[in-house]
Amino acid sequence: MDKLTQNHFSFKCPMNWDEMDVSANGRFCGKCRKEVFDLTNCLIDEVIALQRKHGSICGSIRVAAVAVALSAAACQNTTADRTTGIVPPHATGDQPINRVALSGTPISPEQLEKMKGE
Repeated sequence: MDKLTQNHFSFKCPMNWDEMDVSANGRFCGKCRKEVFDLTNCLIDEVIALQRKHGSICGSIRVAAVAVALSAAACQNTTADRTTGIVPPHATGDQPINRVALSGTPISPEQLEKMKGE
């Protein structure tokens, strides 16, 4: 069973999930006046069903903050100390995992179907 990941979003929203108003299905974005579904634990098939029911949706998933930091650090080569090559403990998961919300628009149901199993 395939879970939705950040790779399944066609648009990454700059709005802060934690600053949005709570709604029945997640949050409500005051800027674009749309409900933002909490898709954190959703499978791809569940997201496809939501899209078929509601049309284009906005959604958010929670990912480990360290994953976001490591992705950014990979481009900047700042995770490991440049002189020793040692990766700090916070980058290896030795600390409690903080989660951040990544919001945006999931790709179309047809594209999601094609990506299942990847």
